[in-house]
Amino acid sequence: MFFFGKTDIGLRRGSNQDSFVAVSLYRNTVLCVVCDGMGGANGGNIASKLAAEVFYKTLAESLAKIAPAGNPQDVDLDPKGADYGALLKNAVSAANSAVYTRAASSAELRGMGTTLVAALVVGNMLYAVNIGDSRLYIGADGELTQITRDHSYVQYLVDIGKLTPEEAAKNPIRNIITRSVGNEPEVEGDIYTVDLSEYGHGYLLLCSDGLTNFLSHEKISEILFSKEGMGKKSLEETLREKVERMVGGANEGGGGDNITVLLLGF
Repeated sequence: MFFFGKTDIGLRRGSNQDSFVAVSLYRNTVLCVVCDGMGGANGGNIASKLAAEVFYKTLAESLAKIAPAGNPQDVDLDPKGADYGALLKNAVSAANSAVYTRAASSAELRGMGTTLVAALVVGNMLYAVNIGDSRLYIGADGELTQITRDHSYVQYLVDIGKLTPEEAAKNPIRNIITRSVGNEPEVEGDIYTVDLSEYGHGYLLLCSDGLTNFLSHEKISEILFSKEGMGKKSLEETLREKVERMVGGANEGGGGDNITVLLLGF
């Protein structure tokens, strides 16, 4: 599995409060995490970086306990050999406690928090978790499908029939989230399990709302499924180019927020 990620400050923000992790943990196992922080000039930076790092470290330690002996890059995990959803929940809990405790230690950081979306790919199985409105998509057979569900006020209005998805995408309060990492002593993430073999070959896209608020679903799909020059490039080069085009497109669309894009080919 190959992956590439990029984060960009955008055109209107004074600092980048997004963080991401993308790492190969075992021969058949990859972890991708995107966090979008909030809470003052420095709070968002600290919250997103701390959450991503603690989530990654906690999950890696949990996986090490169930992994076969040997060099991790020579070892395969059993795609259905553990309760990976429970391990993701445990990592979320650790990240939440770390951010909440850090926020309580300083008046300047009080109230900081972050979104978190993570994808753990073990063989042909995807295990994912999200809190907030950073998203995970699957792109395959020319179709881009959102896997996660936003924890946002406009999503709530969509759920109760007060807004259409199209109206929600343009609503001025679409950035108000209803759940985040670090704002409360405990938080629960939504867990998703997907058998990627049902999709054949495709892409996993993780992103902060700096992408989806400034680059349309149609434009993201167009970039993702573009065949231009693919025959002459490696998969790594193709992923890099698509990520950079998405980031560039979000900036061309206004660049009003930090932009983070993580793309994995499967």
